[in-house]
Amino acid sequence: MDAQDVGAQDISRAQFLRLTARRSGAAAGALLLGFVVDGAWARLVRGARLERERYPTLVLGRYRVHHNVVGYLAIVVGIFLYPWLLVPFGLGMIVGHRMRDRLFWFIEGVE
Repeated sequence: MDAQDVGAQDISRAQFLRLTARRSGAAAGALLLGFVVDGAWARLVRGARLERERYPTLVLGRYRVHHNVVGYLAIVVGIFLYPWLLVPFGLGMIVGHRMRDRLFWFIEGVE
């Protein structure tokens, strides 16, 4: 049983390096896009300088859902589809939210 029998493709070292470079660049771009989307989302809701203290929020029962839930969803979907794009995008949203609001979690209890 050789590599062809199990579905592996023979690619040259140069092809592998080109593919790796292309996907690495796409992953870096997706990470940056996650930061940008997170920042834009926050500014659309809270104002250009993030000055608004009262702004629209999604509250389900006793829990407030933060917008970085989209980042977590992107990571979960990225496990199955396009991991080199969706996982860095999700991480960009989560880390951007963490840096600005000091929150990693996407759900917060409210009273």
